[in-house]
Amino acid sequence: MGKHEKKPRRKSNRPRRLLLLAGVSFTFLFLMTMRSDLQYEPELRVLEKQVSTNYNTPGIPHTIWNAWPTTVSFPCKEIEKRWKSVKVQRSPADTGILFIREMKTGSSTLAGILLRLAHTKGEIMHRDKRPCRMRVDHSSARHMKYGNRNKQQSFLISLLRDPTKRAISHYFHFRVSQKKEDPTDDNFQSFFQDNREKFSNYYTKDLTTRPIHLNHEYYSKIIEDILKEYNFIAITERMNESLVVFKMLFDLSFEDILYTSAKTSGSFTTGPDQENSPCIYLVPSFLTDGMKDFFASEEWQQDYIGADNMLYNAANKSLDKTIDSLGRTEVERQVKIFEKALDYSNQQCVDKTFYRCNRKGQFIGQKASCYLWDIGCDHDCLSSISFRNDATILKS
Repeated sequence: MGKHEKKPRRKSNRPRRLLLLAGVSFTFLFLMTMRSDLQYEPELRVLEKQVSTNYNTPGIPHTIWNAWPTTVSFPCKEIEKRWKSVKVQRSPADTGILFIREMKTGSSTLAGILLRLAHTKGEIMHRDKRPCRMRVDHSSARHMKYGNRNKQQSFLISLLRDPTKRAISHYFHFRVSQKKEDPTDDNFQSFFQDNREKFSNYYTKDLTTRPIHLNHEYYSKIIEDILKEYNFIAITERMNESLVVFKMLFDLSFEDILYTSAKTSGSFTTGPDQENSPCIYLVPSFLTDGMKDFFASEEWQQDYIGADNMLYNAANKSLDKTIDSLGRTEVERQVKIFEKALDYSNQQCVDKTFYRCNRKGQFIGQKASCYLWDIGCDHDCLSSISFRNDATILKS
């Protein structure tokens, strides 16, 4: 069936989303609510749970992430006075908690965890109880000069998601949700083709700490060098496993790595027009057959994400090798405990977390409970949770 032909309309018990989609063009509303050939967010959520198996292919680079040395103090360095400003967050740093925060990977969630950790450690290690120095904004490792960092007084971390899934979320967030663009096949493909330089091997260019020549024959060496520079790279599709490994490597507690999901599709977040339309609806992603064909093409797989796929698979393989090093049985046991802790903390905090845009799409601004921008909005509630007084919650 051609992309302009319509299948017979199927009856559906799903409620219309007209109220939630206020302000979106009639054409777009029609596309989202009436076309039955589109595959909606539930399918993408299923895809999110599928972990790539390509990372076990021979020749994929890998490392085993090392535990932070017990003889070296946690890298909690003095924070800048204006640390909440964009200028400071995008300025180079050679010490502290350093996060290469890639867009549309679930990075707001991990940034919230790192911000809470910076505050928790700062309360213990600093007389004035100020948080540890950290960088959690979107910037590249080269811009931040992380190749010159003091590795005894900093740790460098990032988070990767399947490159194609990240690209889909990027398009829907910035073009469909923010700019109300109709997600036709032509618009979809034009977006990536017009921004080819930006999207070609986005991860690899952001995570490298040195100048690189992105030729296929150099991919393996480039990725080996990236892995050597980082203390840990987490995987979005394996978030809970990643966090438990992070906990074990840095001798943290379950309380330190708790989180609630941030910026999920079907909810609201702050948009680019803070004055006239501060809150935008996050339209759920979907794929048409034309979009699938584009992502399956040799052009996309090799030219756009060839190095990124290798890096993503290398990070997955490194996570597996580290789990084996720590003891797979023990890691799996702790993941089960952690998931119980998450269930408990989410029940406690779901009504106590206030983002700048609430569930009705209303901007509440300063009434939000966030550390920084829309990051760490769950910190007040999560910081109050302690399993020491009720260890039965964590019994496996």
